[in-house]
Amino acid sequence: MTTTPSKPIVVSEELVPNSTVVWRYFKFERFVDILESHSLWFSRPFGFDDQWEGLFPPSYIRRTRQYAAANGIPFEEFDRDFCKRLLLHRCGHFVNCWHMSDHESDAMWKLYALAKKGVAIQSTVGDVNGCVRPHNSGRVIYYDPSHDVRSATIFGPHDILFKRNAFAWEQEYRFWFDDAEVIEKIEAGMAIREEDLTKGRLIGITDMERLIKTIVVAPGASDAFIEQIRSACAEHQMTWLWNLIERSYSDRMWDSFTR
Repeated sequence: MTTTPSKPIVVSEELVPNSTVVWRYFKFERFVDILESHSLWFSRPFGFDDQWEGLFPPSYIRRTRQYAAANGIPFEEFDRDFCKRLLLHRCGHFVNCWHMSDHESDAMWKLYALAKKGVAIQSTVGDVNGCVRPHNSGRVIYYDPSHDVRSATIFGPHDILFKRNAFAWEQEYRFWFDDAEVIEKIEAGMAIREEDLTKGRLIGITDMERLIKTIVVAPGASDAFIEQIRSACAEHQMTWLWNLIERSYSDRMWDSFTR
């Protein structure tokens, strides 16, 4: 059971070094899509599986209601801005998510790459930023929805960076682009319907050789699957990727560590 702490929890964006290692886990078909298009797919937050994507901590509204009640201000004056803010961050951005870690994650293999038929690309925060040039990026801030979460400054972390602590194991780093046209419409008070918007956008990779440091094949992958990856690279005139293909570290035998 979670309990509300006696003191507010103040959060702020944490600067992450450019050298931080990040991973992107794919099904094989998605990896081939990258080879074909030289692009990464950026999704609008409303299309993610978590229905809370793009939403700020509920305590923002709880505290505003308390403030409004204590000062005799109708909450409706604040509610319009909150509704606009919710819509803005769920619909007005395109987001691409990576996993921060110095090593592989068994959970990420199983959830995002269908283990034995998956591929993971290893890169760094600085190189992803340099190769896709997003409008912004940052480390996800995980929080308990029952807690009184507050920002370290009046500007606060971007709403795209908030996620419930149930997902903390993902250790996520996000890159995003703004959709200026949609943002302008929302700011003007125009009606926006999620079903009328594109689900996402392909963003070109300017330097594949800089982006991809290593290609790791899922644990338990067969020799035939590795050959399938090599063939896909050759088909798209990227045989230079062959030297970057590695078997999963998990495939090493236990007794190899006893020597």
